[in-house]
Amino acid sequence: MPSFIKNFLRRTRKQPSFRVEAGSVLSMREGEVAVATYTSAADKMKIFSAFIREGIERGDWIFYLYPDEEREIVRVKLKEHGINVEKYEKNGTLFLKSLTEYYLPEGKFDKEKVIKRELDERAEAKRKGYKHFRELVDVGNFSFLNGQWQTFIDYWDDPRWGSKGAGVGVLYEPFMIELTAVNVGGMSDAQASDILKALGGGKSPPIRFIDLLEHAEAFSERVNTTHEKLLGRKFLLEFDPTSTYERAVEDFANEALANVEPMFVFTSRTSAVRTCLAQQRTVKFFLMSVSTSTSESISENEILLPTNNTALILDSLSKVLETYVEKNVFLIFDNLSELIGSIGLDRTYSFLHYMLDILSSASVTALFLLNTSAHEPQVASCLKELLRNQLMYSGNQLKVVKSSSPKF
Repeated sequence: MPSFIKNFLRRTRKQPSFRVEAGSVLSMREGEVAVATYTSAADKMKIFSAFIREGIERGDWIFYLYPDEEREIVRVKLKEHGINVEKYEKNGTLFLKSLTEYYLPEGKFDKEKVIKRELDERAEAKRKGYKHFRELVDVGNFSFLNGQWQTFIDYWDDPRWGSKGAGVGVLYEPFMIELTAVNVGGMSDAQASDILKALGGGKSPPIRFIDLLEHAEAFSERVNTTHEKLLGRKFLLEFDPTSTYERAVEDFANEALANVEPMFVFTSRTSAVRTCLAQQRTVKFFLMSVSTSTSESISENEILLPTNNTALILDSLSKVLETYVEKNVFLIFDNLSELIGSIGLDRTYSFLHYMLDILSSASVTALFLLNTSAHEPQVASCLKELLRNQLMYSGNQLKVVKSSSPKF
C-alpha cells in the first residue's frame, strides 16, 4: 500500500469508528437446521471447510461425517483449506468419521444405538463448555445405506433430536447448528424432490435449504468468465435507473455468498440495491447518509456512515480488509452518483483513486455503480480513467463494454 494512503488512514484512526465483525458462514444461526444440496460440480469442500473453521474459531465442537468413498481425501482437503486436522482431532474439537464407521459399525443400522450415542456426545460437548454442537453430515447419495434413504430420514426426524414437545432433545436445540448435505447429482428430479420433501417435513425449527451450486457463477456467466477469473477485478457498472439493473447486482452478491466469500455493500437506506439484498443475512451494509456525522452500528449487519466524510468511508473499508486479510472479499459501492452530488466530481475522483489504491493489493472483487442519467457524459468518462473493467445495464440487459486483466 502506498505510504500516502497509509498516512491518510492513520489520521482517520483518531475519529470515532467501529469494529467490523466477521460474518457467519452460510448465515446459519444457533438452533438452526439446514439442508444443502450439491453435485460433483460444486466445490463443497471449500464451503464445508469454511463451516468447520468458523466452528473452531467460535469455540464449537465439530462433528463431521462424510461418504465412505471420500475417506482418503477429506483430511487432505481440510488441510488444503487451512485446517490443522491433527491438532483439532487430538484436542477433541473435531470429530471425523465416515458414514459407515459411525452409522453401521457392526454392519447394520441400529437407530436406537445411534440416537443414544449422539445425544450422549451432545451432552458431553455441553459439559466441556463448547459454545455449540456444530454438526455436518454429508450423506452423499445414501450409498452407505444402499440407497435406502427412508431409513436415514426416519432416524434424522426422530423427535428425540429436539422437535417440538419432544422431551429430552429440547434441551439441546439452541446448542445445535446442524447442516445435512445431499448429493443430488445422478438422482432423478422425482427422487431428489421426494428426499428434500421428506427432509423438510416434521422438523422444528423449520428447515432451510441451500443449493451449493445454484449461484456459484451467477455474475461470472453474465460477463463471460469464470469465478476464478472474476476474482480481483473492479468493475464500473453504468446503469439506467428505470431498468432491472439490481438483478445483476443481486447475482454479484449471490456469487460471493455461494462461494463463502464476504460481501459488503456501500449504499443508502432507500436504494434498490439495499431492498434486493436485505434478506441476505451475511451481507454487511454500510448505509450512507447526509444526516449523520459519525459512524454508528444500527443493527447486526448495518453500519451508518456520513456520505460526505470520505475519510470514515475509507477507514471502514480498511477495517474490512484487516478483518478478512486472508480471504477474497466482494464489494459493491452503490453511491458514486450520490457522492458526486454531495461532494462534487473532483473530490469523488480523488476518493475513488484512494479507494482503488487501497484495494489494489487485496483480493477484492468490486462493483462500482454509476447512474448514467444523473450526470453529463463527461462525468462517466472521467471515472472510466480509473476503472478499466466497464459494464452497461440498459434495456434490461448487462453488456460488457470493456474488459481487462484481473490484476490492476
